[in-house]
Amino acid sequence: MDIRLPVPPTRFLIVHYHIFKNGGSTIASILEREFENAFATVHGPDDVSVLDHTCLADFVSGNTEVRAISSHHLRYPKPVLPNTVIFDCCFLRNPLDRLQSVYSYFQRIDSDDPLCRLARQEHPRTFFKRLIDSAPHLVSNVQVTLLALGGAFTRPADIPDVDTAADIVGKMAIPGLVENFDESLVSAEYFLKPAFPRLRLDYRPQNVSRPLGASSKDRQEWLRHSWGSDLYATLMQLNQCDLELCRRAEREVARRLSLVPGAEHRLAEFRARCPEGQVNTPYRREHIA
Repeated sequence: MDIRLPVPPTRFLIVHYHIFKNGGSTIASILEREFENAFATVHGPDDVSVLDHTCLADFVSGNTEVRAISSHHLRYPKPVLPNTVIFDCCFLRNPLDRLQSVYSYFQRIDSDDPLCRLARQEHPRTFFKRLIDSAPHLVSNVQVTLLALGGAFTRPADIPDVDTAADIVGKMAIPGLVENFDESLVSAEYFLKPAFPRLRLDYRPQNVSRPLGASSKDRQEWLRHSWGSDLYATLMQLNQCDLELCRRAEREVARRLSLVPGAEHRLAEFRARCPEGQVNTPYRREHIA
């Protein structure tokens, strides 16, 4: 007997786990441009809502037209859905650069949120000292906590949590690092071709912050001078797990790029497609917010 069973077609879905101030607005703008009405942002009822894999599964099942999703509130693990392949995306960032970007964002937006008021009133040194004293969950290994612990800050993160988070990064369809933004997207554009053959990931930076310098060393020197050496050392200590996770993510991004045929040519062509492609690229990457 030769029997053919009726089965629904496989659904390909990009899900962007948006960590605040990690280039997520730029990623969301790419997905909105590429998928138009098939793109959705998904949120909970308030700023601290958490959407787990069950919430995502329910949304995906009830919105069959959606092909790309972005959310600040989604947490790993990603769901396993029938007849659906989820291409997950999450970008990481040097945690100290990220903290400065958080401060700059709170300082410039018009809001009555207590953190925004504090940022407008205080120098970053005072701002971060206040958070260290009263809100360690906002300044200590935020990215490891989000990936490995679902965002629940119940204890200090440790190396086993880094291992868990790094395993998630290694299994992501689109792992990214803000410091290697273009390289991350060039690899993703290539390896997503079987599922999304016409997908283009060139971008115009969104929700930008002031650049701190053209190199990692310059940025860290600027932060050390702005915050003071003692505060800089404290925040370095509080973010050892995030720093290690970023090192591992950098290696994974480099590994994938090394597998892309003609990677340097593709990278140059990709940058030429971006609206600011003629600008010095390290400086341009510093505008990713």
